[in-house]
Parts: sequence; structure tokens; C-alpha cells
Amino acid sequence: MSEKKMRAARLPREAPSPEVGEFTVEALSERTGVSVRNVRAYQTAGLMPPPRLQGRTALYNAEHLGKLELIRDLRKQGFKLDTIKDMLTGTPDGAWSEYSLVSHLFSTTFFTVEKPLRKALSEMASHWAQPATQQQKDRLSENGLYRRVGPDEVEMLSPALERIGIQLAELDVPLNTVLDLQDELIRHSRSIARAYVEQLFIAMVRTVTENHVQRGGPAASGETNAASGGFDLRLAEVIKGLFERLRPLAIGSVSAAFPVVLQQEFDRAIQMQCEQTRGPDAPGS
Repeated sequence: MSEKKMRAARLPREAPSPEVGEFTVEALSERTGVSVRNVRAYQTAGLMPPPRLQGRTALYNAEHLGKLELIRDLRKQGFKLDTIKDMLTGTPDGAWSEYSLVSHLFSTTFFTVEKPLRKALSEMASHWAQPATQQQKDRLSENGLYRRVGPDEVEMLSPALERIGIQLAELDVPLNTVLDLQDELIRHSRSIARAYVEQLFIAMVRTVTENHVQRGGPAASGETNAASGGFDLRLAEVIKGLFERLRPLAIGSVSAAFPVVLQQEFDRAIQMQCEQTRGPDAPGS
């Protein structure tokens, strides 16, 4: 081997440079805030197509970026991976990106009917006779109705619930009881909300998107408005209008059913209490 070839062999090889619009997995992770490990896990789970290989380097493009941002946002909203995969699987080519519209709507205050209110953590639970313990403060600030915005400040996403809590405090209802009730309320409300989102909203958005693509909308040809972040503005308006009609129906159905169920549970509890008081041998038992 000549001396020139030997020197060339000893020089470190340059890593393959990605083309414009392509990212290494590290760059994709840094841009989206999703760990490299999770990027690869989503790919293995079939939520993302495999990257383009250039030598031993995996390169991801704008489609991977968009899907990863969508997966990230839906995960933050509590969607499970199998639900996200079901949502993306079978979607017409080019139409998957329109689901980012759904993520965008869900990650803002679209369904919120109140303006969030900021409050110091040190003031939370101040309406009870006894100061709140650290454990109680943690429960108040970690149940999903509060968003931390500083070391001693939170943003209350439902000020109305705090006003209800204050009235319960005036009735001498213990703080732990209020916290237990609030946890149950959130748990069941989240279950109902998830059912509406997965069974109604997502299903209807899928139908609207597929119809839009079949009619030759921009999603079918890959044409989008760059100024709008790559979204099809016409489809965005259709989806937003759909949500505007579905939102009061979802909220109203819960408001309509709860008083009836509450009355039934009250009657059942009173009947059980009366039976216990009378005893099994009482007349009519």
C-alpha cells in the first residue's frame, strides 16, 4: 500500500451528512423533546415508519418529525400507544398529518369553559381551620386540575371547583374528605372524557379526514399551507366546527345524567340505612 493510501486509511471517516430536511435520531430527539429511547420504541411499535439508512446512520424526515410530535402530544393527553397506533393505522396516505390538528385542539383550552387562575401553593387549603400538611398540598397540586408555573405558584384550571371546596370548608367538611371526593371526581371524569374522545371525537375526525382526502383536499396531494404550520386550514375549520357542536353535547350529557344518578344513589343509601335500622325481623323487611 502506498504511503498516501496508508495516510488516508488512518484519517477518521466523516459521518454521512443528512440531506436537507433530514435528522439524525439525536437531532430528532432534541427537536421534539422525546428521548432517543422512546423514538426507537415508537418505531419498533409500528407508530413510525423506519428511517432511511445512510451507511450505519439512520435519518428521519419531516414525516417522522410530524408523527413524533403528534405521538408526543397525544401521549401528554393520556392516550395509550395502542390507541394512537389504531388512530394512525389505516389512515389514507397523506392524511395522517391532519390528526395533528386534533392534537393542537386538545393541547389548548378548546374544551375549557373557565379561564385559569393563578394562586400560590402556600395559600391552597387556607380556608380550613387546620393548615394543610405537605401531603395534602401535594395531593392538591398533583391531581391534574393544577399546572405548576413556579416554585410556589400553580395555575388552577377550574377555579369553580376551588369555590365549591371553600363552601365545603364552611360546612366543616374535612379537607381529606374533600380531597378524596375530588380524586374520585377526576378519576371518573377522566374515564368518561377518554371514552368520548376515543369513541366519538376521534372516530368522527377520521371520517371527516377520509372524506376530505377522497374529495381531493390538500392532504391527498401533500399540499399544505406552510404559513399555518403545515396544516390544511380548510380541514382545520371543518374539524373545529365539528368540535364546537360536539363539545356542549358531551358536557351536557354528563350534566344531565349526574342529577338522576345522584338521586338514585341517595335513595339507595337511605333505603339501606332504613333496613339496617329496622333490622331483618322488622315488618315489611
